[in-house]
Amino acid sequence: MILLLILVIPFITGITLLAFRNQAVIRLVALASSILNLLLTVVLLFSADAVTFSVFLISSAGINFSLGYDGISLVMILLTNLLFPFIILAGFNREQKQVHMLYALILLAQSALVGVFLAQNALLFYIFWELSLIPLYFILLLWGGEGHRKITLKFFIYTFTGSLFLLFGIIYLYQLTPGIHSTDFMAFNQLVIPENTQVWLFWILFVAFAIKMPVFPFHTWQPSTYTMASTQGVMILAGVMTKMGIYGAIRFLFPIVPLGVAFWQNTVIVLGLTGIIYASVIAFRQTNLKKLVAFSSMAHISLMVAAMFVLNYYALQGLLFQVVAHGITIVALFYMVNLIEERAGTLDLTKMGGFKLKAPNMAIIMLIIVLGSVALPLTAGFVGEFLMLAGLFQQSIWYAIVGGMTMILGAVYMLYAYQRVMLGNNNVNITALTDLNLMDYMFLLPLVAIILVLGIFPQPIFNLVEVSVTSMQNILTPVSAALPW
Repeated sequence: MILLLILVIPFITGITLLAFRNQAVIRLVALASSILNLLLTVVLLFSADAVTFSVFLISSAGINFSLGYDGISLVMILLTNLLFPFIILAGFNREQKQVHMLYALILLAQSALVGVFLAQNALLFYIFWELSLIPLYFILLLWGGEGHRKITLKFFIYTFTGSLFLLFGIIYLYQLTPGIHSTDFMAFNQLVIPENTQVWLFWILFVAFAIKMPVFPFHTWQPSTYTMASTQGVMILAGVMTKMGIYGAIRFLFPIVPLGVAFWQNTVIVLGLTGIIYASVIAFRQTNLKKLVAFSSMAHISLMVAAMFVLNYYALQGLLFQVVAHGITIVALFYMVNLIEERAGTLDLTKMGGFKLKAPNMAIIMLIIVLGSVALPLTAGFVGEFLMLAGLFQQSIWYAIVGGMTMILGAVYMLYAYQRVMLGNNNVNITALTDLNLMDYMFLLPLVAIILVLGIFPQPIFNLVEVSVTSMQNILTPVSAALPW
């Protein structure tokens, strides 16, 4: 029952908010709903027994409504329900249009994302996958910035194309299941598919997830969409939906097409490492702060993709830890970008400077977040990226060297951006600059605390991630056996 509650609470609350008109009440109800979901998630984490929920929908066709979780799902659900209270809080004390519609869509997106991570049935997974895109599409279209119509259309075309690939893959696998066909993951995982089929089926499935993460060269929708999106919209995209792509790849590719994974392993690793260099170089050339952070996110996700396909213990452990660390850090970064734009009236780095003179607390907190983003030791980002690089090193020293450029180049462009915004002489355009207010502290301090605590005391998360790593290793056993080395 707790799984069903975690799924339906944001859905019911979101629908209910459509009847409200008082902006303060709408935001408070939405925040209360997201906090309740977080508390239920904590209860689930400490549950001694496995919890499932299943109802047959069309028994003759092997289709059922089945919810469950494993270690991988727990990490994703925790991240989702941890971040959404902050995503909702990001809109407090700000002028927004159609507030009832906005927060209803945010909560509906949360419900669908939770459904993706809880689904034990491929068809149910696909339904929630599609449902998560609908509210985000309208958030981008109605609350986006300059060029929102054209950019949202591009986002829709990319994601819809990926969804068609995924749907084709699910239908194909459904037809392969023996007897009464089934779309349960368990039935898919037990399929014995010829190697030559797995080689092409791998790409049918992978493209859908590669677009979502995104992975080079399927990334071209991302920079413009992140830059145009509202603060809450880009937080959902970068903080949670990129992880949906990682989760889908783990859930579908490794247990279902292990020989395809073995065949294309090095190709995908090279694509990930190429994405690191590409995104980092482009980030350094940016004068728009928000676009710089967007490319920064792509670089870190690219390292996570490369580590995911290394298939060893250190890389997998680092990957799941970094899922949490990156989600927290990128949400904090985009909130800070929003604060800077509100105070400076621009995102142009050439027109900024001297924030620390009038907003010293803002400068200190941004520095901590930036250092977490570039994986400074004693921050959460370092723990995950160090383990992923250790995993890459076990595969190839050259993979590790290129992967390590995430930290080196990240430090270059992030500290460059910090210097242009916070240091130097006070720009004449920001003479009325003010420091952080109470709401800003309420948003930023908990995230900064998590970044530091996870960097100094990572063991509590490792205890949680250990379950996920063990589960992933069980999934990847046939993959490892298929590797030629």
